[in-house]
Amino acid sequence: MKTILVLILSLCFLWASADKTTRRGLRVAAPTKTEARSNTAADTVAPSPGMVELSGYDKPLRSNKESIYITNATRRILLETVVEISYFDNSGRLLHKRDVRIKTNVPAGETRQATFSSWDKQRTMFYHRSGKPRTADGTPYRIKAVAKSAVYAVK
Repeated sequence: MKTILVLILSLCFLWASADKTTRRGLRVAAPTKTEARSNTAADTVAPSPGMVELSGYDKPLRSNKESIYITNATRRILLETVVEISYFDNSGRLLHKRDVRIKTNVPAGETRQATFSSWDKQRTMFYHRSGKPRTADGTPYRIKAVAKSAVYAVK
């Protein structure tokens, strides 16, 4: 009986060790255009009014993401933006304030949507313009967003 058990276990061991866990022929891909662009020289500035415009903020109830539209009103490519967001309840009391560093690739004169993780980790709050949720247990809030710094590609 012992020899049969040892024989079965050794066959199982040989069968299990025969699996290949690596793949052959893998190659390193050439860098994409966005990766190549990251090696470009950059210039960080404090944007003056009108250089970077923020609009279209959204955060529905139970979402773990927030989004905002960033418009680049300059003649250079916008690579990164630091946005200061202040969150207020309906009575105007400050709930939270944070700086969000958003990697962007906004060409001159264009607008792109940026998505980033939410400050509302419990997912119980919603932006008051995001639409009324189906359930009445969410808390509405308002925001004030300001672009604090911007990183532009240098030609």
